[in-house]
Formats: sequence, structure tokens, C-alpha cells
Amino acid sequence: MNDNSSLAPRFVIFHYLIEWFIENFGLVFYFALIILPTLILSIYTLRRSIKAREWDRFLMICIFMLIVMGGLIGLGFDIHNGYRMFP
Repeated sequence: MNDNSSLAPRFVIFHYLIEWFIENFGLVFYFALIILPTLILSIYTLRRSIKAREWDRFLMICIFMLIVMGGLIGLGFDIHNGYRMFP
């Protein structure tokens, strides 16, 4: 687990938490309890930024939302299909 040649941080605790959650509750509950609230929070902040006419914040939230939501959805599907980060 410890790779000394890379300086990048490794957030394996999130991977293990998501893996445990999907194995115990399933992919549908993962989407309902993890992905959906994240999406709702992102849409709420986007709506507030639009009302305040803060277009730079709107763009940053859009980019952040694409990265986070894409990563969470992709990781969820990978774990559900049997991919393991660390055997």
C-alpha cells in the first residue's frame, strides 16, 4: 500500500469505505445515499450562484461537480463489477 516512488497522496480510506458500503448495501443504495445527496447539494449551490450572478463560482462548481460525480460513479461501478484496488 505504501508506494515511496510517488509523491501523490493516496486516499485509500475512501476506496475502502465505498467498497464496504457497496458490498454490504448494494449499488442502488450507494447511488441513493451517496451520489444523490452530493448531486442535490451541487445543484443547490449552482442555483444560488446563478441567482447571485456569480458566473465564475458557477463555472468552478460545474467543474468540481463533474470531477467528483464522475469519480464517485466510476468507482462505484468498478467496485460493483469486481475491480479491487488492492487485492
